[in-house]
Amino acid sequence: MSQTKTVIITGAGSGIGEAAARRFSADGWNVVLNGRTKEKLDKVAGDLPGERTLVVSGDVSNANDVSHLVSQTVDRFGGIDCLVNNAGVAQMGEPGDLSLKDFQMLMDINVTGIFNTVNEALPHLKEAKGSIVNTSSVSGIGGDWQMFGYNTSKGAVSNMTRAMALDLGKYGVRVNAVAPSVTRTQMS
Repeated sequence: MSQTKTVIITGAGSGIGEAAARRFSADGWNVVLNGRTKEKLDKVAGDLPGERTLVVSGDVSNANDVSHLVSQTVDRFGGIDCLVNNAGVAQMGEPGDLSLKDFQMLMDINVTGIFNTVNEALPHLKEAKGSIVNTSSVSGIGGDWQMFGYNTSKGAVSNMTRAMALDLGKYGVRVNAVAPSVTRTQMS
């Protein structure tokens, strides 16, 4: 009998992260839900099998929160087979309109958050010959009007995914990105 695989999903309280959590759970995985709003995570977890679900709230831009996320996951499930870096924020604004504080927040969550989770989870992903899936955006491939900072951060996600794939393939760790457009959650 094979051991149940474990996935960490950041930004799991709604949208793509929630849908991914539900799909992994339906496929029999242990699912670790992460995000900044515990109430949203608890709501998602309420529909999933308790013995295979763990909620660890926290901010991916905070290295201590990420360390806690990974240690709680490994303590509960013994390892990590997949990391879905889905946490992200958007902020409208063109060059000259976006404040440095807003630009830094975009980079901290959308880019540094991935850096933090990958660095912390990597030893476990190498051991499992696991996979990393980063949520980029079509905005990370092209550009959108009034989305200067978001486009910049998602462009970084797309390129860091390519670089990680090159570097981590030798360890058997697969790295890919998805690049969705506007989702229903963003439109509501």
